[in-house]
Amino acid sequence: MTSTNLPSGASKKFKPTDEELIQDFLRNKINGRPLPNYGTILEGELFGTEKNPWEIWEENVENSYDGKDLYFFTTLKRKFSTNSLRMVRTIGLGSWEGEDIGKEIMANKTNQRIGMRKRYRFEKSGTSHDGGWILHQYSIDSSLLPNPSNMNNYVLCRFRKNNIKPCQKRRKLVAPETVATVIP
Repeated sequence: MTSTNLPSGASKKFKPTDEELIQDFLRNKINGRPLPNYGTILEGELFGTEKNPWEIWEENVENSYDGKDLYFFTTLKRKFSTNSLRMVRTIGLGSWEGEDIGKEIMANKTNQRIGMRKRYRFEKSGTSHDGGWILHQYSIDSSLLPNPSNMNNYVLCRFRKNNIKPCQKRRKLVAPETVATVIP
C-alpha cells in the first residue's frame, strides 16, 4: 500500500464532505492533477485481495484519522470480463456486501450530480469479524470526465471498523402487530 499526500506534521483530523472527496480528491486523481495537501489518501487494493480487512487496518492504522477512518484510492475489477457490469467484491476470507443502492452526491453550488456513495459491510459467517468492517465507496459521475474510458475504474473508499457489534448488524425492522385483548 502506498500513500498519496502524506503531509508532514498533518493533523489527524480530516472530515471531508462527500463533495470534497469526489471533486477535490477522486476527480483530481483520475485526471492526473495534484491532490489537496490537507489529507492522506492511501493507494491499495480493497477488492479481490487476499488480505483481510483487519490486516489492512493493522498495516495502515498510523494513517487513520482519529483511529476511525482510513481513505484509499483503489480500482474496481470486473467479475467475468471487460464487458461485465458485475464487480469483484471479495476481500480476504469474505466479501463486501452492499447495504444500500447508493446515494447521489450533488455539487452544492450547481446542484449537478457529481458521483455516488455506496455502503458495504464485510461478511464472513462464523467469524468474529462478520459485520465488523464498513466501506463507503465513492465513484465519480462519468459526465465530469473528458474521456470516460480513461477512468481506470478508480474509486475512493472510506474504510472503518464498524461500531455495531456483529450480532447487531443493520436489518430491516418490522413493527410487531398490536394484539387487542377483549375482556367480556
